Amino acid sequence: MTRSLGSGEDGAAPYPAAEQMALLRRFEPVIRYVRGELFFPMSVDDYIAESRLVAGTGDDLEVLAERGSLTRDLLAQLGRSHASRNLSLEHVDAPLDRAAYRRWRRRPDREKFKPSSRFAAVGLLSRLIDIVMRLTLILRGSVPGGFVAAAQQACARGPHHDEAHYYGHVSTDGGYTILQYWYFYAMNDFRTTFGGVNDHEGDWEQVTIYLVPDEPPGMDAVADPAAVAGHVAARSLRPAWVAYSSHDEVGADLRRRWDDPDLTRVGDHPVVFAGGGSHAGAYLQGEYLISHALPLPGWLVRILLIFFSDDGRGLLNIPYIDYKRGDGMTIGEGGDCPWTPELIDEATPWVTDYAGLWGLDTADPFGGERAPAGPRFNRNRSVRESWSQPLAWADLDLVAPTADEAHARIVDIRDRLVAQVAESEHALVERRDVLRGAHAAEQALGVPSTQPREHVRDIAAEVALLRQQLAEAKALLEGTELALTAPLAPEPPHAHLRHRSLPMGREQLAQSRLLRVWTAGSASLVLLVLGVLMLKGLASASAILWLAVAMIVIESVLRRRVVPLLIGAVILVVAIFGLWGIVSLVLGHLEQGFGALLVIGAIYMAFSTLREATR
Repeated sequence: MTRSLGSGEDGAAPYPAAEQMALLRRFEPVIRYVRGELFFPMSVDDYIAESRLVAGTGDDLEVLAERGSLTRDLLAQLGRSHASRNLSLEHVDAPLDRAAYRRWRRRPDREKFKPSSRFAAVGLLSRLIDIVMRLTLILRGSVPGGFVAAAQQACARGPHHDEAHYYGHVSTDGGYTILQYWYFYAMNDFRTTFGGVNDHEGDWEQVTIYLVPDEPPGMDAVADPAAVAGHVAARSLRPAWVAYSSHDEVGADLRRRWDDPDLTRVGDHPVVFAGGGSHAGAYLQGEYLISHALPLPGWLVRILLIFFSDDGRGLLNIPYIDYKRGDGMTIGEGGDCPWTPELIDEATPWVTDYAGLWGLDTADPFGGERAPAGPRFNRNRSVRESWSQPLAWADLDLVAPTADEAHARIVDIRDRLVAQVAESEHALVERRDVLRGAHAAEQALGVPSTQPREHVRDIAAEVALLRQQLAEAKALLEGTELALTAPLAPEPPHAHLRHRSLPMGREQLAQSRLLRVWTAGSASLVLLVLGVLMLKGLASASAILWLAVAMIVIESVLRRRVVPLLIGAVILVVAIFGLWGIVSLVLGHLEQGFGALLVIGAIYMAFSTLREATR
């Protein structure tokens, strides 16, 4: 269980609030934003003061506190007294009208944002799926248009609008001291401003830094043993890992080692490249092609996973570009604006007692357009894993914080394995003796050795399982002995990663202007042509097939993939020809069937000969 740092762990002396704050300030991140970003980490006081608190959704809505009346304490009080109801803060009173919106867009201090073509990096099917998902926003709950402008203006009115706030949570778990930096944004405008997947009021993001104790000096390094004890008690902490909240990553893929070359630092301050509008963090500067899985029924997902990769990345996903260019405002050490920090923990009322949403509840069944809950809670009022179990959240339970701790755990597992091997060897001898006795009895009864009875087969299976378990325990014991006699070589910094998130390369970004125009309009063109064919009564199977072929050819030419297209076409023709030959054989047309198979054999031999000649 994770404990607040103020309560201590394993009998250790508790850290006072001043020391917690000193740790947070020492390692507080630097966040670099995209040019054109509208929302930055703000004071929750400003947000609460401009919001009203409601219970329920849609027509069944009760206002519990009007705008201008809410404070942190009242929010916590109402959160406690209405804990069983669906609560949400509504920040924007009403979206701007058209005239006000145009004036807002033409404001002289507005930074210009130049997008890339997300569709230029993906295929036609993904573009068609994206159009369908955009249309579903009409039926789903979504953030109304004009909210972004109204939210930005509301933020600008706040008394602390020129400050950058974070809310620091310090805890200890498993030998780590864990620093969490929680940032609150009034709006996620990923869809409206940056062409992303969703908009929603309110946005909580976080950075977590995992500190470990410096190794104390050996006894021979200090003459006075009492001085050694004093050093151990007052030893400093150093960062070992850092994890950023992210879109597509989970578990170990969230974190990076402090010496990872992907991690940029300003002194002891890790640098976060925040996504435009989404505010999700990245380690490397650039533009990321992310995917949003198409919402499908569970039974259909299970069927599709039989044929597709089980990691979910290629399963009918819609592409989006997460802009993490780092070319805009910088907050933190050496940046445009310093941090204004504040400590929070389990005893902070507005964190612990208010489990509602921090923004408009659109009731979107997919969740993308709904506001988030606070730093401690998920939308369903369960406690966030990142808050309560930060080691499990970043898959760090298996990593010992220090070399001394790792050595102690190896010694412990070695001793356990020694005992397990002895017990397994004893059990193996016992069951093997029983097996030999049963086998001898069956021989006396004339039972063939090749056909033992079920009872004897069961005993033999037990013996085989014991041998397997013993072999595995011995192999692991050998590994522990080797680890204790020879120091472990440090793993490469990316050894724990299953998927390393990287920005798009130059080939993906440097698309031709014609391709950019084509990818922007081709999906709409397909739908238009199909609609016209249906209206004219010409939507036959052959017409649709020719349309698909034409689109594929144009796409391949613009992407310079004509050769792969031709190879794919040849393979398809050969497969159809082979299927026709097999069907002919089944139907009794032996001459045609064998002829087709001979032609396929000749093509294969020619291809093999050509491949050998070009090696």
